[in-house]
Amino acid sequence: MTQVHIVSGFLGAGKTTLLLKLLAFVEGNKVIIENEFGEVGIDGDVLQRANYDVVEMVQGCICCSMRANFEAMLLSVIEDYHPEHIFIEPTGIGMLSQITALFKRKDIADRCSLTMPIVVVDALDYLMLVEDFGLFYKDQIAHAGIIVLSKIQLMREDNLDVIIKSLRSINPQADIMARDWEQFSELDYWELTNTEFDPEKTIRIRGAIGVLSGNLQSYSLTAPRRINRENLQYILDNLQNKQLGRIVRAKGFVEGDDGPLEFNYVNGRYTINDNSLGNSSRVCIIGSNLNRDMLSVIWSGDGVGVL
Repeated sequence: MTQVHIVSGFLGAGKTTLLLKLLAFVEGNKVIIENEFGEVGIDGDVLQRANYDVVEMVQGCICCSMRANFEAMLLSVIEDYHPEHIFIEPTGIGMLSQITALFKRKDIADRCSLTMPIVVVDALDYLMLVEDFGLFYKDQIAHAGIIVLSKIQLMREDNLDVIIKSLRSINPQADIMARDWEQFSELDYWELTNTEFDPEKTIRIRGAIGVLSGNLQSYSLTAPRRINRENLQYILDNLQNKQLGRIVRAKGFVEGDDGPLEFNYVNGRYTINDNSLGNSSRVCIIGSNLNRDMLSVIWSGDGVGVL
């Protein structure tokens, strides 16, 4: 029987980074189902470059608009690849409750067993996100089997205590891993990938949920010219400008003067790294009230200085 592992979490929390660590720990034949809200896949390329089999689903969420396709794909992956493990990375705005509910179906439950769903929580932005996105964000937390906090090395201990207390109020049952990922032991990775989960035992949250994806938009584009590191920094420094809309996540690859660059942006913080993507430049931006015309201008290479 195939083991299925779900690595969920809000946009930019660090899902793909943790997923790579789990993939390195788990032995056997593995397939990844990668779901991206935007029109182009970014994280799938990162995983494929690490020599993993990746099946991508873009332009929607496997919990709602692409649910039927996901059910068929999951069964197809089991039939075609015969994997010992399937890792699922839903889009950052996926409804975890609706994804785990699929594993109650007999045709799926007969073919695979679900381990504890992992939810990666960005400790730096948690209090803002739980306030801004309310019941939707809480759905991911409430249906987690294990909550893994990211970026805690950047936090004060007293602030971390407040976050853990809040998480416990939403999900008193889940294990919470609140330490630097570099300190994770083999036992930690074993717990993350081997603890079985019963989808019948879930926590109900009162209220209307599932409206967030309707409020968030994605905008994908190809950067038509080289963008040097200095200009890329300028663009990322200005993504908080309200003229562009409210941008919560941006990621992608661009061709720099000295080689390809990969960038990740989350709520005003970003990283830029050298990368070996080949000659394919693409950018995915997620937020609300996006000004696509102005975004197109600044990413075209002509927009430095317009903001």
